[in-house]
Amino acid sequence: MNNESKEYSITWFIENYSHCWHKNGEKLVSPEILVGDLEGTDWTIQLYPRGQKYKYKGNISIFLSRRKDDDGPEELPLKFEISLLASDGSSLHSLESELTFRKRAGWGYARFLKIDELLLPRKDDYLPQDTLSVRCRMWKGKGNPQPVTQICARTRIGIEKFSFFHVIDNFSTLDPNQRKTIQIRSPSKKGQDLSCSVYFSEDSYCEEKMMVEIVPSCTNHILSQCKLSLLDASGNVIECGEEYNGFDSTRMDIQKLPLSFSRQTLLNRKSEFLPNDKLSLLCESTFSTGVEYHKIESTLHEKPIVALNQMSKKYQNKNIYNATKKLSACTSAMDDFKAIYNNQFLTDVVLKTKTKSFPAHKIVLCARSPVFKLMLTNDMKEKNTGCIQIDDLENDIVHQLLLFLYSDQLENLEWESAIKLYYASDKYEVENLKVLCSAFLTDNLSTSTASELLLLADTHNDSDLVKAVEDFIFKHENQIFGSKEWGNLIETNPLLVSKTMCLKYIRKL
Repeated sequence: MNNESKEYSITWFIENYSHCWHKNGEKLVSPEILVGDLEGTDWTIQLYPRGQKYKYKGNISIFLSRRKDDDGPEELPLKFEISLLASDGSSLHSLESELTFRKRAGWGYARFLKIDELLLPRKDDYLPQDTLSVRCRMWKGKGNPQPVTQICARTRIGIEKFSFFHVIDNFSTLDPNQRKTIQIRSPSKKGQDLSCSVYFSEDSYCEEKMMVEIVPSCTNHILSQCKLSLLDASGNVIECGEEYNGFDSTRMDIQKLPLSFSRQTLLNRKSEFLPNDKLSLLCESTFSTGVEYHKIESTLHEKPIVALNQMSKKYQNKNIYNATKKLSACTSAMDDFKAIYNNQFLTDVVLKTKTKSFPAHKIVLCARSPVFKLMLTNDMKEKNTGCIQIDDLENDIVHQLLLFLYSDQLENLEWESAIKLYYASDKYEVENLKVLCSAFLTDNLSTSTASELLLLADTHNDSDLVKAVEDFIFKHENQIFGSKEWGNLIETNPLLVSKTMCLKYIRKL
C-alpha cells in the first residue's frame, strides 16, 4: 500500500451546454467544492466556453482553481488530470499536469479543446442530451492512485423557448424600414417578454432584404437559436432562415435574421407565399437565461476496490457495441408519455378546474398517485363520472402537475409555483414531486421567504422541511426576526412563532 496514492475526483455536469451565452473571456464556474480529505482545501473548476483570452479564441479553456480562504496549507503539490467524458464515463479527451497549488491559484489549459471539435463532428459524443461532463482527478504521491472520494456537481444553463406566428397584413404596401411589430408575453409572471419586428431594407445593390428582429425584454437573456419558416397558401411550412450562435467563437448576435427570400421574390410568388396579401411567419426561438441550477449532488467516500474493478471491466468492454450513440437517436419512455399527454391521445378521464378541462389517462394517474388511484378504482363519483374536480388549484399548476406525472419533468419552476406544486404533491401523495419542490424551495430560501416556508412546512407536518427552515432561520435570525414577514407570522400564527422561539433557546442550552 505504500506505493499507492489516494485519488480525489470531481465530476461536473453542465446541462444545456450548447446554449452557453459566454463571450470570449467570460467563464462558467462550478459550485465550490470542499475536499476535506485533501487537507481541507476548497476547489472550483472554471470553464471558458469561448476561450480565456482573445488569443485563445476558438478554444475551450479549463482551469482547476483553489480558493484563497480554505483551511489547507499555503502550498499543496498535486498531480491533476482534466477530462471530458462520454455518457458511459469513459474519457474522450484529457490532459495531465503536476504542479504546486497555492491558495488563490489556478492552473489548467487555455487551449484544452477546439470549439469546433466539441460542437461539430463529435457533438453526440461530447454532448449527449446537450450535457458536457467535465472530470478533474487530483492525487498526491507516487504509485497507482486509488479513488477514495468522488464528488458530483451539476450546473444547468437556463433556456426559454418561444414559438409563435407573426402575420403581416397588406404585405405589398409596406414601405422600406416600416416595421410590423408584435409583443409576445411569457406565461410566467417572472419570465421575459419579447418583441418581434419584420421589415425590409434596401442595400447598396437595391436588393430588398426581408429582416426579422427578435428582442427580449430582459437584456441578460441571450438569443442562442432561431428558426424561421413561412406558411404558404397550401398550409405547407417552408424553412426560410436559421441561425445558431453556439458554433461561433465570438458569440455572434443573431437578434437580426434575414429571410432567405427577398421582398421581390415573395411578391413574384404572391399567390404561393402571400395569400390575401398576408405573410405568415413561424418563429421558433431559444434564449439562454443564465445559470438556472447550481449544486453539489453527491459525495462518495472510500469506494470499495472491488466495485472499482467491476466498473473498470465494464468500461473495458464499452466498444463491443456502441449502444450510447444508437440510443441517443431513440425517444425515451419519458418523451413518449409526454407526447401522449400533449397530444391528448386516447384520454379517458378529465381533470376540471373552475375554468378549464385537462384530458388525461386513468392508468397514468393511478400509477403515479395513490389518491387518484383511490378515486378511480373505488366506488366514488370520480370513477363513475370520469371527471376529477380540482377547484383549489390554478390552471398552470394543474398543467405542471400532469406534466410531471407523465414525464418526471418540471418546467419553469419558480418560488410561487413550487409552493403551489408542493401543496398539490402533498394532497395527491406524489412523493417524488414533493421532494423536488422541497429541494427547490430550500435551495432558494431567503430571509424574506423563510416565514412563508416555515408556515407551509408546519401546515403539512413535514418535519424534514421544518428543520431545514428552522436551521436557516436561526442562522439568519437578526434579519428574519426583525422582518415584516416575521411580524405578519406573529399575528397570524403566534403558536408556531412561540414554538420556534422556544426551540431557538433550547438549542442554545
